Amino acid sequence: MQLQNFMHYTDVGCRLVRMQRYEWRGRKGSRDEETPLQRLWFLFSAVNMIYQMLGMVIYLFLVDSWEEQPGGVVGQLSETCSIMGIMLFGISNMWMLVQHRSDIESILAELQQLYPRQTRQYRIDYYYEKSTRLMRYIAIYFTFACSYYNALPIIVLVYELLMESQHFRYKYQSNTWYPWQLLTNPDSLVSFMVAYLCQVVSSIMAVVFMTVSQFLLCVFVTQIQLHFDALASGFGALGAGQPGANDQLKALIAYHIRLLSITRKINRAFNFVILINFATSTIAICVMAYSMVMFNVFMACKYSVGLVAFLILTFFICYNGDQLTSASNQLLPAAFYNNWYEGDLNYRKMMLFFIMRSCETQELRAYKFMPVSMITYMAILKFSYQLFMFLRTMA
Repeated sequence: MQLQNFMHYTDVGCRLVRMQRYEWRGRKGSRDEETPLQRLWFLFSAVNMIYQMLGMVIYLFLVDSWEEQPGGVVGQLSETCSIMGIMLFGISNMWMLVQHRSDIESILAELQQLYPRQTRQYRIDYYYEKSTRLMRYIAIYFTFACSYYNALPIIVLVYELLMESQHFRYKYQSNTWYPWQLLTNPDSLVSFMVAYLCQVVSSIMAVVFMTVSQFLLCVFVTQIQLHFDALASGFGALGAGQPGANDQLKALIAYHIRLLSITRKINRAFNFVILINFATSTIAICVMAYSMVMFNVFMACKYSVGLVAFLILTFFICYNGDQLTSASNQLLPAAFYNNWYEGDLNYRKMMLFFIMRSCETQELRAYKFMPVSMITYMAILKFSYQLFMFLRTMA
């Protein structure tokens, strides 16, 4: 079992968006060379996602009569803003993965140096199975959600054709304006197919960027958990009266300092995108729930999938933050219940400084605004429900 085994789902996501996998010293296997075609596809995907955001904003300004639209003003805003939330989160994750690539590879290199050579006191298999199972469930659900989201316009189109509907019209995934609609009929088959394919690409890329970012966070948190667990076990096995106890304690303290440094780097890389997720999730959960009760059964099913996706994604982030906090909280009792009173003066001083440092809980933060924990998750759900009830009252 190697560190690169934990990166399986992250590597698969990188291949899907034609982005080079993350490399570090000690990783086995040859590095894939990026071709011009891959760079071109990545650039097109990025521009396409950004345009989807811009196109939805333009659509909102070009609507002729809000009252004649399904759901009225609030309904149209809810329907459009819910998809904008997905695009915004996908774009922010893409920016983070590209902008902080060197930082991410630096963190992976440090984790590779700390990766245990002797696995006796490390529960590597347990943490590998735990993290892989979580990432596998997330990958399965988002594959289903993205497939359903992109298949729904075709399903609705076939249904209306079979029912010989008098109000037949082409309806793609989201309300987006495109430049070619100035030259051609927006309700033509060609315009529909081009817009449909653009939105298929943008939705797939947004979902993959979101999941790759969260899989990276899961890998980092799992590794820190593994090392905090081993550090707590090391303090439990340390005897203050044994020969060489001072040197062993110094090694454990140095180990702890490196873990704190890595945790700060992880926070710097992810804190902004976590904040974006919390902000967009709070609004998206509200507007998607509202859209579910405003439109027909097809739209309700569409937005229920998106609603569950944001619930799962936010839960995944908060769960990882909670796990990191719980792992760091093991260190204080492990050090305190060590037989430090049997050590010499230097040993007791070092143990005292370690206990003082361990009093500061290690946690993920949303750009210094709030800690990432299950308490935060419940606060987001509560505020989203309050917004939902406000929209229901205004409708």
